[in-house]
Amino acid sequence: MNSILLLIAHKENCHLLVEILKTKYEIILGEDEKILEQAFDLCLLDGVMLKQYYESIQTQRKTCEPIFLPFLLITPRQQAKNLTPQVWQSVDEVIFSPLEKPELFLRIEALMRVRRMSLQLKAEIHQEHLLQEELKVKNQILFGLATLDGLTQIPNRRSFDETLNQEWLRLCREKKSLFLILCDVDYFKKYNDTFGHIAGDECLKKVAQTLDEVIRRPADLVARYGGEEFAIILPNTSSEGAIHVAQRIQEAVEALAIPHSASLVSSYVTLSMGIAGGIPHCDLSPVCLIEIADQALYQAKIEGRNRFFLKPLKCNQG
Repeated sequence: MNSILLLIAHKENCHLLVEILKTKYEIILGEDEKILEQAFDLCLLDGVMLKQYYESIQTQRKTCEPIFLPFLLITPRQQAKNLTPQVWQSVDEVIFSPLEKPELFLRIEALMRVRRMSLQLKAEIHQEHLLQEELKVKNQILFGLATLDGLTQIPNRRSFDETLNQEWLRLCREKKSLFLILCDVDYFKKYNDTFGHIAGDECLKKVAQTLDEVIRRPADLVARYGGEEFAIILPNTSSEGAIHVAQRIQEAVEALAIPHSASLVSSYVTLSMGIAGGIPHCDLSPVCLIEIADQALYQAKIEGRNRFFLKPLKCNQG
């Protein structure tokens, strides 16, 4: 039986999670940093405990490499936009409360699958003494799995952050443009309230697959940004090219014809998109590109949703 370490500050919430999970998993509880030294397959924690045990968690993650040891963060949905890149890099997946049992088990099992594959690889290395190059290839495969979103199977927030940083630095040196599109499923909370979270997960999977099919260039990246938000990184792209991509996304999502009777803009699922881009500044962080794209997304929502809005890359310098 796989084991789950619970680091939940609120006792009542911790007790509720124990009752939900104890039928399928061995539950480990503790209140000091030494608890992280115990053997476990997944750590389920909240923001309070992540902050409290931050250094110990980082040490544990580095110590267990290359074996994959997943950390799943529980946080209120309204805190989604407040999650910093540092937080996303400290955990492998995020789930928003209030929790739904099907979604919780889905996220846990997705991470557990990668964990089991990682442990299986360790056994294979021990038994067969794989050559170094074979080990390197398999570790790359595992790393690829760890950088995928458990629900949608497209790159996750960690992969997005790393790619954006790399492209920002590269295109800054080359003096070429970089564009970012932030997409948000319109009235997704109403969708979940109307059709249920399982249907909501299916909706997100279909949208993610559609975005992945629309974005065809090898250098481009589609990632799950958080919750019902997706992000698309478009290196070496003009504003006209970014707009063309946004239009193709609109057409493809419209063609899905996913019913959404609770939407205030359409009888089907639609997206609002914020587009931002230009030539990066070497003395600035790519965070400013995210902020401008988020502002453009907000403007698209203000203007009625089911549309896109473009803002140029104009960051305040020092």
